[in-house]
Amino acid sequence: MTQHLATLPTSRDASASRRGRNLRRVGIVALCALVAAALAGLLGPRAAVTSVAGGGYELTVRHAQITRPSIPQPLEITVRHDGGFGGPVTLSISKDLLDRADFNDWYPNPDGETAGPDHVVYEFAPPDGDVLHVLLDARTAPGQLPNSRRHTVAVLDQGVVVAEAEFRMTVLP
Repeated sequence: MTQHLATLPTSRDASASRRGRNLRRVGIVALCALVAAALAGLLGPRAAVTSVAGGGYELTVRHAQITRPSIPQPLEITVRHDGGFGGPVTLSISKDLLDRADFNDWYPNPDGETAGPDHVVYEFAPPDGDVLHVLLDARTAPGQLPNSRRHTVAVLDQGVVVAEAEFRMTVLP
């Protein structure tokens, strides 16, 4: 003689059935919203541009706004000074931004650098013309935990900040 063991309750009340059905519907809608956001590019890496002016300088920074560990992280810095540069161009970059980058090289390479507690100061030879364009070849460092932090890039003139771009970079898992 075979005895049958029931795996489901013999009877469910109507409210439990409705609750289960509604929870499944909410789950399906949430999953569809997540897929739609991914397809629209809202969850992937994104770059942004921040521009400021001051002291006769115009500073433009193209930076990662949303990134993930181990993928390319754009950092392009353009400094414009009408009439050219009378001497070296000095840039201050928040140390935390550089700590989050696994970088290969600068284009062009700085002629000097000084590290402080919160910023690293780089000195570049004055370019011919009115514009210095600096490119950092980097990736977001591997093993970054999800976070969102503010960073700064500034132009210094005689050690004084004359133009400072502040931006937020978010690292997603």
